[in-house]
Amino acid sequence: MYAWDKVEPSKDSTLRIIKECVNRGFEVSYLTKHDISIAKGKVVGKVKKLISQETTDAVEFYNTMQFENSLRDFTEFDMVFMRADPPVDTLLLNMLELIEDKVFFVNKISGLRKANNKIYAASFDDGKETIVPQTLISKDIDLIKSFVEENKFDKFIIKPLDGMGGKGVVLFESNNVGNLSVICDFYINHTGYPQPIICQNYIEGAEKGDVRAIVVNGEPIGAIMRIPAEGDHRSNISAGGSAISHELDVYELELCRKIGKQLIEDGIYFCGIDLINYKMVELNVVSPGGIVPHNTVNNNQEIQKQIVDMLLDKYKEFKK
Repeated sequence: MYAWDKVEPSKDSTLRIIKECVNRGFEVSYLTKHDISIAKGKVVGKVKKLISQETTDAVEFYNTMQFENSLRDFTEFDMVFMRADPPVDTLLLNMLELIEDKVFFVNKISGLRKANNKIYAASFDDGKETIVPQTLISKDIDLIKSFVEENKFDKFIIKPLDGMGGKGVVLFESNNVGNLSVICDFYINHTGYPQPIICQNYIEGAEKGDVRAIVVNGEPIGAIMRIPAEGDHRSNISAGGSAISHELDVYELELCRKIGKQLIEDGIYFCGIDLINYKMVELNVVSPGGIVPHNTVNNNQEIQKQIVDMLLDKYKEFKK
């Protein structure tokens, strides 16, 4: 995961998962990607075992935490949660993939390799907007302009491939595309090496917010509606959006389950699916959040209990 001092205990989803596992009596340790090495042919980690005080409050749980340092073989653990923020470190995946068949990973390393970026979500595009809005991923500015013109989008968005939390999402209207080339050029070339960007049809209703569905083992188990802050088109909580309770309707459930079938095949057991107007606009497979706002708007229902229950069921299948 990210460093412990980067955790915001009042709203951190990872902390809720950790606390739930500790509450069940599991031994829990954490480490960052910088703490992983290969020694004598084994994948090892410089871990910090959590020594916690008994408390029901998550913030107090975080603030009173103590740690016991050790070097551990990864195969000593039963389950490993991958909770580092995107983008994923490909060297880290290379190392952990060596033991993918020996340890139950949430999510599976080969699955993260395939699905950790926005290209994976775009693979659901059938050209008819059945699951996702029409999407182009390219570093060719002329192709991006042609894509917009040929499809006659009223509105569309441009965003970087490796963004998170709504960062870098730019909304265009068809009558105001004069700076499209400038924006595309910046996103494509700002690192010094041309990088593909995403151009996507804007889904009507996005200005009212989006639905974050929490999907475990291919099954949607809860959701929130995220409302953009005034004057912003992004509904991400980290971008200033707010959350209200939302019950998935039959069409949203069907869409999540349809996507969920592919997720299970790819070893993605815990995922956040973002929906607007019955279209999937984003997948978060690396570090799905939303636990705290979900619990808050649903009368403090602790959805992390159900998440851990379902992942333990999947672990039992893995051990067979």
